[in-house]
Amino acid sequence: MAPERNLALLARVLRVLTAPFIRYEVRGGRCAEELRVYVVAANHRSMFDVVAGLICLHHFGHYPRILVERKYVNSRLTGPFARAIGAIPVDRDAGGKAAFEVGMDALRAGIPIIVMPEGRLHWDPENPGSTGPTKTGVSRLALGAGVSVVPAALTGTEHVFPAGARLPRLNPFRRRTVVCNVADDPMWLTSDDHRANTDEVMVAVRALMV
Repeated sequence: MAPERNLALLARVLRVLTAPFIRYEVRGGRCAEELRVYVVAANHRSMFDVVAGLICLHHFGHYPRILVERKYVNSRLTGPFARAIGAIPVDRDAGGKAAFEVGMDALRAGIPIIVMPEGRLHWDPENPGSTGPTKTGVSRLALGAGVSVVPAALTGTEHVFPAGARLPRLNPFRRRTVVCNVADDPMWLTSDDHRANTDEVMVAVRALMV
């Protein structure tokens, strides 16, 4: 099946399977009806972000491709899932150039993509509204393809699958809430300063962590 059909099917199945343990709240996203090609920029607190993001975007009928570290695409455990949803592998050692080209190809073909500019998990319980150091790929992709950026924030995933945990914490007697808050309006980046653009995007992401 095409990645879009796989994404739709997986989103429905995952929501049913996790419903006894997780309550999902999808907020915002007023721009979803009019957008077709864009870059979603989201924070990254947990490995469960991929599942939550997939379910969230299925709510809007959108099925972007996601950039995923290559080791997860090649893994026997996560690889089949990653390949089924058309994940774009990112090779950190190669500087991400190949992933950038694949992402650009997807955008030019009319396929939206998801990036997590932090690249690595960041969750600071002392400062829950913070984000970690970022790469500038979100700016390079959006400007290169001439598309907008849609900021999004995921909260609550850090309690479902904490960093360092081997398995998610699914307890039907302690149902967790995961919130996916999507910006109502897209961002159009105009500056050629990729660092400043990325910082601006992350300010918007943090503002959605409510």
